[in-house]
Amino acid sequence: MHKRVKIDTVHLELGMYVAQLDRPWLETPFLFQGFEVRENSEIGLLRKFCKHVYVDVDRSQVPKEKILEAHNSVGKNHDPFEERKGQRRRIKPPSLSYRLMNALSRFDATGTLQKRVGGTKTYTNKVSTRQEAPRATHAYGIAVDAMNEILDDLRQGSSIDVDKVKNAVTPMVDSVLRNQDAMAWLVYLRKRDEYAYNHSIATSIWAVVLGRHLGFDRSGLDTLAMGGMLLDVGKVRIPASIYAKEGPLTEEEHQIMQMHVDYSVQIANKTHGISDRILDMISSHHERYDGSGYPKGLSGAEIPVFGRISGIVDCYDAMISDRPHAAAKSSYDAVRELNLLAGKKFQRELVEQFVQALGMFPTGSIVELNTGEVGIVIEQNSVRRLRPKVMLLMDEEKQPVRVNKTIDLKKFSERDGDRGARWITKGHEAGAFGIDPGDYFH
Repeated sequence: MHKRVKIDTVHLELGMYVAQLDRPWLETPFLFQGFEVRENSEIGLLRKFCKHVYVDVDRSQVPKEKILEAHNSVGKNHDPFEERKGQRRRIKPPSLSYRLMNALSRFDATGTLQKRVGGTKTYTNKVSTRQEAPRATHAYGIAVDAMNEILDDLRQGSSIDVDKVKNAVTPMVDSVLRNQDAMAWLVYLRKRDEYAYNHSIATSIWAVVLGRHLGFDRSGLDTLAMGGMLLDVGKVRIPASIYAKEGPLTEEEHQIMQMHVDYSVQIANKTHGISDRILDMISSHHERYDGSGYPKGLSGAEIPVFGRISGIVDCYDAMISDRPHAAAKSSYDAVRELNLLAGKKFQRELVEQFVQALGMFPTGSIVELNTGEVGIVIEQNSVRRLRPKVMLLMDEEKQPVRVNKTIDLKKFSERDGDRGARWITKGHEAGAFGIDPGDYFH
């Protein structure tokens, strides 16, 4: 059991593992409760937004004695951020119900109770992937039509119609909330359809999928969806000879391409009804955690939360898409590459959350089992991400099965030697074994 102790933020040090804040995490620049403090800038932000935090003694890299010493000093230091009209803000102690829920959460492997303790919302699929498929398809079609109209308006010199954006994203968010797997599968299928594919819509959906996993409320999910839709609207001002160029860009062409961020911000700033968080997504989606991004070279906590989200989902969708200079990766390979970029280009904790949201074998992936059987991932397991539901299409000899059967891998043993044990051994490119995932999305 991990021991958590309360300490004033004036005593925070690098290496301490902050397990809980004294306020809802969405009121701060931090994405979720549970991270190791690795930068002085994070200490500064914690001191700015919180009077105290709860540090996990066992998961910290700081000696226990030092953490306990800080705990014993709680309340003995003056904190200027707590001055309110000449009086210190009184912090109410946790209620009995809170303490009981917090204690029980430590024994809950699903993490559901801990999310409630942290003040975040927990979502579950309300309908099956098969039931949601028609509605997901309809919602996606509405978004495609709306995005085409928005881009046409911009090319003709008009501004963005915010109501049109809101009307486009609402059905998509509704669909992801009912069942995220249907929309995730549909987006992956659209990667193979150059006529229907739209990067803006895809990043919008991936952002909502991540926000759903993080427990964002409906307002936050709508913001993510709108921001994702508008990330690249500035590309309408980039010459097609550069935007659609086959092969690598020259240094000068790279600089011109990078201007699309500034153009997108300019367009958004002229649009009534665009929130600061949407602007954060647009302006920061090419910034990188190690400072290697553009246009400002922001790093670490300097990158706004919603900007960190947009950067990851934009990069992931680019990886699984056919681009003029690069072939599409499989979802499995894209997830593996994101893991390699964690802690470098992107915040490690946020990448971990995104991978959890997608699953190591994202919905729509073609996978091979230890038995030699081949199938398609049709639904994720929210607790055990390596054990999704799989529709079997080929038997042990790689021969098509007569009747497609869906199995839930969490119900099978994953220990080698156990009778009937099944687990995924590898992911395959779309089209492997002559399988078209689109044939089974209905």
